[in-house]
Amino acid sequence: MQDPDEWRAKGVHWHAYSESRDSSSTSAGSRRLDRLRQAPQAVLLTPEEVTDWIAEMVREHAHRRHVRLIGPRGGTGHIGDDGHIEHDVHQNLDVACRGDSLYVDIARENDRLHLWAEAVTPDDCAADRHDEDGG
Repeated sequence: MQDPDEWRAKGVHWHAYSESRDSSSTSAGSRRLDRLRQAPQAVLLTPEEVTDWIAEMVREHAHRRHVRLIGPRGGTGHIGDDGHIEHDVHQNLDVACRGDSLYVDIARENDRLHLWAEAVTPDDCAADRHDEDGG
């Protein structure tokens, strides 16, 4: 069984970043080291804050495309609807509780939004790079 406080034992918190990407872009996008050199959009101190930030971004930005659900219950839904977000929150919480980073890609109407919740330890993080609100 997974230790729900493994992140705490590792001394982890998360720096949150987002980046819009045009579908025609051929570059790989930003790299972790480049992101960590920048001030984060948010500093997230617990796994719950990580999953809340991702859920909020998905809720706000996801293109509500209709999808057919697979599995025993089947049915239909929409990308970014409450069921989708709830499903992802549970999976993301498991990852964050391990003290790992989370990377999410959201399709929007005309582009994609990449989200990064970078797990950092005090060795990775210079506190003076945190914004005033983030900690």
